[in-house]
Amino acid sequence: MSYPKDSKIIIAGSGVFGLSSAMHLIDNGYTDVTIFDRLDLYALGYSFMNGADTASADINKVFRAFYNGDELYHKLALQAREKFVAWDEEVSKLTPEQAKEKFNMEGRFKILDQCGVLRLDKGTELPEYMVKAVKDFENSGLRDKEYILNDPEDIERAKKDGWGEKATNTFGVKEGKNPYLKEICGVFDSTSGLLSSYNACLYVNSYLRSKGVKFITGTAGTVLEVIQSKDGTAEGFTTADGEIHNADLVIVACGPWSASLIPELAGLSEAQNGNVVLVKIPDDRKDLIAKYSPENFPMISWRLDKAVERERFAGMLSFPLSTNDGMVKFIIRQKKYNNPTKLVTGVTTSVPVTTNSTPAESRVSKAVIEQVKQFIKVFVPDLAEFGIHSTRLLWYTDTINNDFIIDHVPGKKNLVVVTGGSGHGFKFLPVLGKFVVDLLQGRQNEKRFNWRDPKSAKDINTIGTVLTGENAYYKQELATEEDLKFTKEDLEAPVEI
Repeated sequence: MSYPKDSKIIIAGSGVFGLSSAMHLIDNGYTDVTIFDRLDLYALGYSFMNGADTASADINKVFRAFYNGDELYHKLALQAREKFVAWDEEVSKLTPEQAKEKFNMEGRFKILDQCGVLRLDKGTELPEYMVKAVKDFENSGLRDKEYILNDPEDIERAKKDGWGEKATNTFGVKEGKNPYLKEICGVFDSTSGLLSSYNACLYVNSYLRSKGVKFITGTAGTVLEVIQSKDGTAEGFTTADGEIHNADLVIVACGPWSASLIPELAGLSEAQNGNVVLVKIPDDRKDLIAKYSPENFPMISWRLDKAVERERFAGMLSFPLSTNDGMVKFIIRQKKYNNPTKLVTGVTTSVPVTTNSTPAESRVSKAVIEQVKQFIKVFVPDLAEFGIHSTRLLWYTDTINNDFIIDHVPGKKNLVVVTGGSGHGFKFLPVLGKFVVDLLQGRQNEKRFNWRDPKSAKDINTIGTVLTGENAYYKQELATEEDLKFTKEDLEAPVEI
């Protein structure tokens, strides 16, 4: 079925998937698009420091095109990168006053800092997942953008290319000065960068407003239910203010809340919490502010691959300083937790608890805090004196196999779901909506984004545990305020790598 350009389209969710869908719809001539959201993310600056709690509202995100042999995501990431660079070129011409007026951006309004990422692992030989990633870039004609840490020719080339210590830093290992780590290997990927998540979302949100897309937020924007006729045709949805909104097409792009509106997602996609741990560098420490700025410091990725990241002291990532707020961010991708909740439909799914929940929730696992402290000791020890400033829960919308879902809901006419970021969707903000337009215009869509039977793929994200409760969020030991402090015992404790 193909939808005419004057179709009335309503979208639930103004995060990355909703924004990208609307952007491509507008750019392809669709004229009547409205986005609903319970939060006015534009007014909140898409920042969780201001109360936003969607995964799209973060301090920063990783941009990467290394996908360890996965050609689809590798190529899509490179396409997205071109768009981010173009957006930055446009924004760079604005004064601070103009950036505030046009995009609601404040402070440093860069979207993509091309700071690079140093992908590290233990040992001296590159693990297979890194070898595959380097091969991806070679196949794309970009091998010269990759620098292998233990390859003398690559290191010399990195110096000539101006990357300096960013590409060659072994954190004292090669000099025998790191007390915790004796061997190290890795690759500096210069195509990777630091995405300002709030600036990227503000850019697209502002663009949509300028093109006539309507945003309805607050109680009036809180979607409660998709309205369906007896034959399963979606006719619109109801909102918390009691209003009914009819439409020719309903798109659900609510991220981790999608399964609450589309119960058919049960077993295929669900909300699983990740973690954000923040260290604040004081304003008077100009030396460390300069050292950890994106201009001087890369992202550090430690054993971050699905083959190894579930192990203890693995799946870890640190970011350069977020210069707008003085925060250095750390995340750990290991065990994920869910929040089993029985819906009025009788379906049990995972529903996020956030700073906007009652009671508010932002605590992360005590095990995460312990490992972040160890990571700091190994790689960035001069940050230990500040302790941990705060933590946040980041609720991913995981699918069983990490592929997105951009498809009609089976058996439901005029109902499309666009979700399943699985912890890697943000970087595709400029390109995701293309697949929505292809779907609406009857073109062959990317098969990997089709609706799938949960039994057809290996459940690598333990989606099924929402029914058993074994990975329930409140069953873990959560960190207290005292746990966030760096004690003498923390500093003296051994690090198990």
